[in-house]
Amino acid sequence: MIRSLIISALILIAAALFAWREKQQLSVEKETNEKILRQIANDPSIDPQSPINIERRKAESAKQEKVKTITRDFFALYGSAPEDPFSVSGEERMRIEAELKSRLEALDPSEIKLFIEECNNNPDLNAQIRQSLDVFVQRVFIAKYPIEMARMMTQSPKQFGIGEGKNYDSFAHLVYYYSGEKRDLQTVFECLSEAPPEFQVKYIGGAIQFGTDSPSQRAELLEEMRYFAVTPEQQELVNSKLSELAFSRSDAKGSFVELTDWIGSANLSSEELVAATKGMEQKVRVGETGQWLDWLTKNNIPDEVAKERAFELATRWTDKDYQAVAQWLNRTPDSPEKASVASAYAAKTYPYDPAGAAQWLQTIPPGPDRTKALKAIYQGMAKDSDEAQTFASEYQLAK
Repeated sequence: MIRSLIISALILIAAALFAWREKQQLSVEKETNEKILRQIANDPSIDPQSPINIERRKAESAKQEKVKTITRDFFALYGSAPEDPFSVSGEERMRIEAELKSRLEALDPSEIKLFIEECNNNPDLNAQIRQSLDVFVQRVFIAKYPIEMARMMTQSPKQFGIGEGKNYDSFAHLVYYYSGEKRDLQTVFECLSEAPPEFQVKYIGGAIQFGTDSPSQRAELLEEMRYFAVTPEQQELVNSKLSELAFSRSDAKGSFVELTDWIGSANLSSEELVAATKGMEQKVRVGETGQWLDWLTKNNIPDEVAKERAFELATRWTDKDYQAVAQWLNRTPDSPEKASVASAYAAKTYPYDPAGAAQWLQTIPPGPDRTKALKAIYQGMAKDSDEAQTFASEYQLAK
């Protein structure tokens, strides 16, 4: 009897516990449902069946159908050559082309993205249609949406034929159009900022190519380049272009006065000066080399770099006019830069004037400049020749 009562009690307890849990679960579900309903009331777009979402789906479907129709018309028109006897007449074709261009101009960036994808997924895409597509990308889409097109091209370069060995692809056109035609350098560098590093390295030169014709253009370009250089990699990239910015011209080499005036007005830092003067011996007028050597001693360039630049300038100058170099050396006071010039002069003139070169070698204090000249002279001699052995012994050079 007692056992039966205990079992009955346990059953009642279990039933009560189960009922309690059911009630708790129903309460949680009710609260969750009420929360969802409140969210839907505040934002109807959450509900898939809400009027807003139904309209959105209809709009998306209509957009896709619109783009597909334009793509079909595009392929129908540019898939056949204008001279095809079975194609429409010349006037009719021009009318269709104008209409199609208007329809393409009306596309927004999301529709342009769909159009490019539709074109690339079409099995009938050939070189002729690809060329027509490039024309519309460059003349219509880039002209209207440069930033958005830069994103699309860098995210899906193959869809735009970028990386196929073209000399002039659509991203290059974007850089040219906004730097050379529109003179909108801010847009150029905004587009480059959207691009990955490999694009920045490849295309930044286009902006510089069309932005160095006047001092004001170079100043504007330098400002945009500095603003663009956010990361260390971008700073390195900009520095690698400063020499081109400071010295290059589309027609001829700039004069000493013109170039130094601009460099002075640009307020270049020591690091920027180092970058800007790299390879300068190839970019200055040979007849003005003496002025550039004097200029090196008066600017905020580290001594070792200034000496290196002086050696490079003097080496080229001696090749072109060794007498002018000798005159510069004779009239210039002693300085670290003069020692570098004497080193370059001695190394270059030794083969045809060993006595004169030796005299200038004696003016160079023992150290890197003298050693540099001696090694250059020795390396120019025939190996194991009597002359080389005598020279090495006289100047205590290790063979």
